[in-house]
Amino acid sequence: MKSKLLSIAVALLASFSLWVYVVTVVNQEVSNEPIDDIPVTFTGADQIREDYNLVITDGADATVDLRVTCSRQTLRRLSSSNISIVVDVSRIREPDTYTLTYSIAYPTGVANSDVAANGTPRTISITVERFTSKTVPVRGILSGSVAEGYYAAAMECSPNEVTLEGPESLINQVSYVQVILDQADLTETVVQNCEFTLIDADGNPLESEYVTATANGVTVDTIEVRQPVLLMKEVPLTVEFVDGGGLTSADMIWSCTPNVITVAGEPEVLERTNSITVAQFDLSTLVDAVSEDMPVTLPNDLVNVAELESVRVNVSINANRVATETIRVTEFVPENVPDGLTADVMTVQLSVAIRGPVDQVEQITADDIRAVVDLSGLSEGTQSVPVTIEIAGGGDVAAIGEYSAAVSLTRE
Repeated sequence: MKSKLLSIAVALLASFSLWVYVVTVVNQEVSNEPIDDIPVTFTGADQIREDYNLVITDGADATVDLRVTCSRQTLRRLSSSNISIVVDVSRIREPDTYTLTYSIAYPTGVANSDVAANGTPRTISITVERFTSKTVPVRGILSGSVAEGYYAAAMECSPNEVTLEGPESLINQVSYVQVILDQADLTETVVQNCEFTLIDADGNPLESEYVTATANGVTVDTIEVRQPVLLMKEVPLTVEFVDGGGLTSADMIWSCTPNVITVAGEPEVLERTNSITVAQFDLSTLVDAVSEDMPVTLPNDLVNVAELESVRVNVSINANRVATETIRVTEFVPENVPDGLTADVMTVQLSVAIRGPVDQVEQITADDIRAVVDLSGLSEGTQSVPVTIEIAGGGDVAAIGEYSAAVSLTRE
């Protein structure tokens, strides 16, 4: 009997102790307990973006600090990660700055009546802007260097342009997108994905937190850059001649100013590039000396490192090797006279200029030269017909210039 009474007494004491704990500890009210940096959730943001092309810029990352009064048991269930600060923006229709109130949502199992809260700030200020898009070019910069004897050609970016979407005030400032490749002492071509920065017309970077970039409908987070690194070489500039008119390349005096150019290319290309031709002259038509600025044109697989656009080319005939003489030609030979017609060459003489090695020109006389008139395909009448000057035994001597003769074709 005494044992049973003792057990009852112990149970009563334990129950009383538990009641005292619950009342004094578990359900004890705490005041002004801080729960800070709770992010604000904006309901209706997607709706105003879709229906009115509006986005929240300033204030989109707002947070609220709460001071709560509740039981200790309730406090243990609260944190900045399970409390929601909610601002409804669904009624906004125009770009502007707005000051809005917010509501507090507690986690499941905690009623609003269980907590008294004061928030700082008491309202949320936001800026709403019109959403727009713009396509801008991508520009690449090499932040570094190439090794001595190598050349960094123009950087290639893929994509080479992107479509930006974001707040109108920001997008309107963007002039281009910039990527920077940070490499040093390069000796070969590099391909790398790089982050990009928005740049304004003055070359200043812009904040891009609210901007997205796309290319061909795909979101772009990085830009692939290809930095070609080429070997450099100094190559002579030259002039080519097509022999004719009593002249060969050995008879010519020529110069280019400047006479070399620095180019860059792949090693196998440079190995087979020993000179670059800036001009070609047909000596059969060259009479007077030439002094002109000629454009420098490189093959597509070479880069003009010197950015040399033109050179001064001087060309003249070596008077110690070449002589020119004018001879009166009186022998005309009609050929290929059409059937049924008779040819009468009405021109009686031509002054023909001949040119060639000095010793050979001195040996030529009028008896060695004849004017051949080709009458193929001609019809009845008097007309001017081109003639070909033939020099018998002339060696390297040739006539220069174009000649013609008047010919009358009549019926037999």
